[in-house]
Amino acid sequence: MADFSHLHLHSEFSLLDGLTKIPDLVSKIKESGMNSVALTDHGVMYGIYDFWLQCKEQGIKPILGVEAYIAFRTRFDKVPKVDDKRYHIVLLAKNLEGYKNIVKMVSDSHLEGFYYKPRIDKELLEKYGKGVIGLSACLGGIVNKQLAKGQDKEAKEWAEFLRKHLDEFYIEIQRNGIKEAENLVDKLVKFAKKLNLPLVASCDSHYLNKDDWFAQEVLWAISDGKKMDDDTRRKSWSEEFYIKDSDQMKELFSDIPEAIENTQKIVESVEDFDILFERVQPKFGKLSKGKSAKDTLKDISFEGAKSRYGKLTDEITDRLNYELDLIHEKGYDDYFLVVQDYVNWALDKGIIVGPGRGSGAGSVVSYALKITNIDPFKYELYFERFLNPERLSPPDFDIDFQDDRRDELFKYMTDTYGKKNTAFIGTFGRMKTRAAIRDVARVLDIDLEIADKLSKMVDVKFGKVAHMVDMMSGNREFGKIINSDAQLKKLADIVQRVEGIARHVSTHACGYLVTPKPIVEYIPLQRETGQGDRVITQIEGYTIENVGLMKFDFLGLTNLTIIKNVLELVKEFKGKDIDINEIPLDDDITYDLFRKGQTTAVFQFESEGMKKYLKELKPSTFEDLIFLGAAYRPGPMKYIPDYIARKFGKQKVEYLHPTLKPILENTYGFAIYQEQVLRIAVDVAGYSLGEADVLRRAM
Repeated sequence: MADFSHLHLHSEFSLLDGLTKIPDLVSKIKESGMNSVALTDHGVMYGIYDFWLQCKEQGIKPILGVEAYIAFRTRFDKVPKVDDKRYHIVLLAKNLEGYKNIVKMVSDSHLEGFYYKPRIDKELLEKYGKGVIGLSACLGGIVNKQLAKGQDKEAKEWAEFLRKHLDEFYIEIQRNGIKEAENLVDKLVKFAKKLNLPLVASCDSHYLNKDDWFAQEVLWAISDGKKMDDDTRRKSWSEEFYIKDSDQMKELFSDIPEAIENTQKIVESVEDFDILFERVQPKFGKLSKGKSAKDTLKDISFEGAKSRYGKLTDEITDRLNYELDLIHEKGYDDYFLVVQDYVNWALDKGIIVGPGRGSGAGSVVSYALKITNIDPFKYELYFERFLNPERLSPPDFDIDFQDDRRDELFKYMTDTYGKKNTAFIGTFGRMKTRAAIRDVARVLDIDLEIADKLSKMVDVKFGKVAHMVDMMSGNREFGKIINSDAQLKKLADIVQRVEGIARHVSTHACGYLVTPKPIVEYIPLQRETGQGDRVITQIEGYTIENVGLMKFDFLGLTNLTIIKNVLELVKEFKGKDIDINEIPLDDDITYDLFRKGQTTAVFQFESEGMKKYLKELKPSTFEDLIFLGAAYRPGPMKYIPDYIARKFGKQKVEYLHPTLKPILENTYGFAIYQEQVLRIAVDVAGYSLGEADVLRRAM
């Protein structure tokens, strides 16, 4: 059994003040034979959910926490040269209540207490201290710093306050090669003994291995905009902030064994609790009188279907009932009602809404509700791609709105569901290879012309950037330049260590979260940098879904705004009202523009590569355009020249099996569409549509 656990540890989510990636952290802990580890990033909980999931997968007990900042006075005081001072404290969740309390403290530190850093205060610690274990942290800790300054009375007052209002409070001691910290240990031990407070040892790790220390120094220099030879830059003064194993920690504190033993006492006192939720989604507040969400959805779906199709055939009725039954079985009645509500609100306000893209276009219910404007029967689209009885993943509508009026939708959502129940979704800007080369070169004072040349040599295909190790092994010229100079070799080594880490937090382009209760009951929040009142989540979109919350995507599309402007110009100068939904799809004059590649500002047809293929394909049907839109991406793109050759009879169309002909005939023998994969699995292998969709996702 392990006899030490790291309870004060930083990851890449301390944003340039930590180098360790979550998967590497958990793997290192497991390899070291430790049974538990805490995550305590500076003032944020960005990595908590990925950390929790990774620990659970590897059989490690996760301790969820934060190294919070404490305001010099209160979190509301923001006087220059007074309140820019702050202290540290490590907060660990002892149980689910404690975890939720830390989430609220962290959120309030950002939403109310931000002044250079997110700050909590005595009021929050008193209000949300239940279920929370506190450690006195590093040299910057609220108790430790006052002791170091000889302010023993103030240190005692704070220690007594924290002992009273937290479930447990420990005096934290560190031996990490910093003289001031080493000298403070004896004083902290005596202080703890005098007040009868327990001691706990920590490493305050900021990087994985000892040889990562210089890369962390580089990150600090990048963060502060300084060069490595600048004497005023931030320095750690030690190479010891790496993740040490149990034996190393026991040796460091062999004279104070209880400080090591207490790490395990804390681990044992922490309850095993779940931070995942089961399908949290907002409740639709405009139900038909006396009816449930299920009945309301069914009523308006059939009403909408009659408006779309006129008389409902057995095929349409059966498909509607099948989809509605599955929607209800999966628990998404409210979700569909919420989406149709804001889409129809936008349409009523004259906001142009896209016809629908992605798997949501395969739903007849969505078509009936006007969420989409594509008839699944006409284009042979399958509902199982959107909501599959064989898998648990939630539905996700990708809906485009004209971008100059998208903010009106956000205001509508806030007004409808409440300010505390709505937020934009955060995302992380990461240090990609090209930017990392330039940033590291700048702080190492390497010729920026050389750095720029190396950066431009890094391959980028379809938005995916090659890693430094790939460039070194796969590009002879690149490797030759790097190996020609010792500083460039150092550059390459550091870039490999820092590439891919989180650099800053920003707002997702379209993701939006709506919850039935205030969001801080589920996850932490903060303000978007430089955006005043805009509130964002501290976790990314894919993690939000993994946690069990439902996100909504509001895609802003400039092309729709252009269309709106054109419609207004036609009205102004020609006196004609044009309904874009009534524009014919067989107009040869329009196809001639496509054949000439005159498609600037036409969504998904405006790139030079696409224009080239348009000129070669000479599209004459809407199906030709559908093909190009689907094929112009990694994988199927290689089939475009053969497709063109087959269209014009220059290449023979062949099928691997006669069963494939009716499925692939429209694409000249190529499986381009995901729906074709489903049909092949059903017709050839005898799969159900649900099973076929599982196969599609695996592919």
